[in-house]
Amino acid sequence: MSRSADRIQSIINKLNYQFENSPHITAMPAEEGDTVVADDVLLSVIIPARNEFPTAIMTVHSILNCWEADGFNGRDIEIIIVDNCSTDWEDDKYEYEHLSVRGTTSHLMPRRVYWSGTVRVLYDPIAGNHAARNKGVAIARGEYVFFSDAHMSYAPGFFKYGLETVRATGGLVHGGIGWMGGYPPDASGVGMQYTIKLGEEWKGTWNNYRPWSNDWFYIPAQGHCSVFANRRQFLDFGGYPKVHRTYGGGEFYLDMKWWMFGSSVAADPRCIGYHLASSRGYSWHHDDYIHNVFNCAYALSCDDWLERTYLNYCRRSKKDVLDRMMAEAKKEMAEDRAFINERKVFTFNELLVEKPWDKQNIERKGVANSSMLIFHETWVKLLESAPAWVGELYRNSDTQKELARFIDEHLSASVYKRGSQSQENPAE
Repeated sequence: MSRSADRIQSIINKLNYQFENSPHITAMPAEEGDTVVADDVLLSVIIPARNEFPTAIMTVHSILNCWEADGFNGRDIEIIIVDNCSTDWEDDKYEYEHLSVRGTTSHLMPRRVYWSGTVRVLYDPIAGNHAARNKGVAIARGEYVFFSDAHMSYAPGFFKYGLETVRATGGLVHGGIGWMGGYPPDASGVGMQYTIKLGEEWKGTWNNYRPWSNDWFYIPAQGHCSVFANRRQFLDFGGYPKVHRTYGGGEFYLDMKWWMFGSSVAADPRCIGYHLASSRGYSWHHDDYIHNVFNCAYALSCDDWLERTYLNYCRRSKKDVLDRMMAEAKKEMAEDRAFINERKVFTFNELLVEKPWDKQNIERKGVANSSMLIFHETWVKLLESAPAWVGELYRNSDTQKELARFIDEHLSASVYKRGSQSQENPAE
């Protein structure tokens, strides 16, 4: 079967059309176009799940137990499992006659938690957990949405403080995340934000930096296993990337988009979640991750960092594959890029210079503690062992010359091992 971008997009469009004209969507009240605006419950929890039985069941009950412990009424929450092409029920170890062991959706659908309306299930035929999150929000009824992985456990206070903070900030709100077996929730063992890492790739990586421990604070970005948002704002801002092949890239995209649109991203150290599994329930290929990064960086018009990322992967001599993925990314994300360019208040590079997350923390409490790491001279040194044509592309690129000057003028303090290599502009 052909895997051309046109054929893939045609299939996606067909499936999306079927979803958008399904009773899930058409039966929901709307005031403006296709935007659902009813606030029938306080919180809608969106859980994308692909082959994640029984961890999804444990996650549902952890959420409900935490919700009750935080003093909320059970009628004020709904949990939407977006079954993202699960096939686990086909496995021989699941018995067709015993619904309790047939997999994520089959386990819950005949039970009281389902027919009472507390849990809803949506089958999504397009693999990709960020697109699944968008579809969950499209049928949600909550004033706020909370995105959770299907392999999480939440400590009491998570929803109490999380909802307080999302109201106070008006932006995205993350909790702190402890990893498999991580306990107690001290500063050294809980991820609170991302270190922005640029120059080799376009991404953020987990760190545990927090300027204080008893109140929320602004951050540049964080992983999205657990994040709150106002549902109407999420819909208005366009949500996650519409085309997303596997895990990776979409979380950095969403947080940066919130900042670029003039909103904010925060973390609350009083909200502690535990990430209990690393399996994603589906096959994972690094090229799909690269494709996601291309898509997300292009949508946010990070063209200089995108080209640097492309050149970095070219060091491994996959130019034909990378060129195809880049062409597909520009086609797939053209509409999203135009939307973001029309709405943005800041460019991505302006955020790197202004660091509004640090400025706003200093205004609140006089302290900032974010992190950024830029690879420049050390990365250029790596080109010496790359195919000669990669270095030639870099040296002949006007975009990279401008990026080198931007780094020197505005980001020099964040450059990795600056001073250990020549500080002359390597692109000149």
